[in-house]
Amino acid sequence: MIATYHNHSSWSDGKTSFEEIYNHAKRIGVDELGISDHFCVYPDGSSPDWALGPERVDAYLEDVLSFKDREGPTVRVGLEFDWFESHQELIQPLVEAIPLDYRIGAVHHVEQEQFDMSFEYWTEKSSEERDEVWRKYWAQVTEMAASGLFDIAAHLDLPKKLGFYPEGDVSACIDEALEAIRSTDMVVELNTAGFGKRCADGYPSIDILKQCRAKEIPITLSSDGHIPEHILFEFERGLSHLKEAGYTELARFRNREIWFESLDETLARP
Repeated sequence: MIATYHNHSSWSDGKTSFEEIYNHAKRIGVDELGISDHFCVYPDGSSPDWALGPERVDAYLEDVLSFKDREGPTVRVGLEFDWFESHQELIQPLVEAIPLDYRIGAVHHVEQEQFDMSFEYWTEKSSEERDEVWRKYWAQVTEMAASGLFDIAAHLDLPKKLGFYPEGDVSACIDEALEAIRSTDMVVELNTAGFGKRCADGYPSIDILKQCRAKEIPITLSSDGHIPEHILFEFERGLSHLKEAGYTELARFRNREIWFESLDETLARP
């Protein structure tokens, strides 16, 4: 079965409507299509223009669920929730009020600054300051996972997107985050969007994938598509990475229940 869960429409920062994504998925033979637009609530309670705020969720669900009975891919509905430092008290009641097939937890900000959009964010920092961003990033992933609110940990090691890597040893931070993911029964995604970014690598790296496999953390395959043509972006390459890391199954989602399919039976089509 061809399934793709982490995709974005014009309900957040995607470029097209969900209908256009659905129609493209039908044309290329996708069996299970998930949409997971950004849900972002800043610590002050506001939401950015590029993401869904709480007041727009009902309309989003109505739009996506209107495709449930169409003849084509099975539709799964999710959201990608942005996590900030000490965010649980604010976000938990909002997350738990939304009926979804899966919840994605994601970290895009450190100290409320988005780290994955600007070269200047990194170039204006010393190597020590960049390492500190990495440590704080992994600490937030740990906190996000420990909340127990989410099913999928999104694009681990995202701070490498623009080509900036830690110079110091952050392995203990990574291990702590993966232990939190394991202990709350979360699934890690191999996010193939990174293959098309400056880092030219999936999120997470092969090394981190192997650590996930050693901890028996389940995996799923995602493209983080923002246009219809990217909903299966580099899936073949992603499958190769998963096999190299030792994975044999992929996680699937329905009504926040998880089941598994053989990785060898997953076919990616261009």
